[in-house]
Amino acid sequence: MRKRGTRKSSRRFRTFRLVLLSGLLLTLVLIILVSTLGNQKFGAFHKLAFETTGPGLKLVSGATRYFSKFTDKYLALVHVREENKRLWDELQSCRAAAYRNREAVATNVRLRKLLAFKEKTNLPMVSAQVVGKDPSLWFRTVVIDRGTSDGVMKGMPVVTDSGIVGQIFSVSPNYAKVLLAIAPSSALDVLLQKSRVRGILKGTGSLTCRLDYVLKTVDVAKGDYIVTAGYGGLFPTGLPVGVVTKVVKKPRGMFQEIEVTPAVDFLTLENVQVLEQERSFAE
Repeated sequence: MRKRGTRKSSRRFRTFRLVLLSGLLLTLVLIILVSTLGNQKFGAFHKLAFETTGPGLKLVSGATRYFSKFTDKYLALVHVREENKRLWDELQSCRAAAYRNREAVATNVRLRKLLAFKEKTNLPMVSAQVVGKDPSLWFRTVVIDRGTSDGVMKGMPVVTDSGIVGQIFSVSPNYAKVLLAIAPSSALDVLLQKSRVRGILKGTGSLTCRLDYVLKTVDVAKGDYIVTAGYGGLFPTGLPVGVVTKVVKKPRGMFQEIEVTPAVDFLTLENVQVLEQERSFAE
C-alpha cells in the first residue's frame, strides 16, 4: 500500500512540476508579447524576460541555422549524386559509341583489303564471313555463311588478302565448312619462292605448318617465303602461304625438317574469299 501511495505521490509531483514549468514559460511568452506590442520602454520585467529567454532564443536560433546548413548540404549532395549518375551514363554511352566506331573502321579496312585483293587477282570469288569455329586439333575448321546457293562447292580454295586459308570441306545450301591449312589432315602443293623447289605443306594442329619432302641438298634458310605451286589449276600460282621459321638437317634421312609460319593469322580470321573454280578438290 505504501509503495502504491509513493508512486501516486511521485506522479502528482511530476504533474505539478510540469504545470508549473508550463505556466512559467507561458508567463515569459506573455511578457515578451506585451513588451513587443506595448510601449517600447524597457522596464525591470522586460530586462528579466530578455535575460531569461535570451539564451534559449540564441540556442534555438543556432540550431535553426545549423539545421538549415545541414539541409542545404544534403540537398546539394543529392544533386551531386544525380549529376554523377547522369555523367556516368553519358560516359558509358560515349564509350559504346567509340567501340562501335572503332569496330566499323576496322571492318572497313579489312573489307577494303579483300576488295583490293579481289581486284588485283582478277579471279571470280565469293565473299564470306566466318560464323563458327571447330576447336578440335585434327579437324581444324571454320564455318562460313556461304553455300551451294551461292555457288560454293566442296574442295574450292579459300583465301584472304594475306594468303591461303584452306579449302571447302563440306557444304550445305547456305553454309560451308572450311578445312584450315593448319589442320593435320590438310596437305597443299607449295613452292619455295626463291629456289622454286616443290614440297608438301602439312598442318600440325597448332598455328604452324610443316614443309615435307624437301631434299637436304636444297638451300633453305629462315625467312624464305612459301607460295602456292598452282598444280591442278585449283590454287593460282604464287599466292602467299607462309614463311620459313625453322630449318633442321638431321644426320639421318633424305629430307629437311622445315617449320613454316602461315601468312594468315588464324586467330583473327573473320572475312574470307572463296575462289570459284570449274572443278573442285574432290574431283
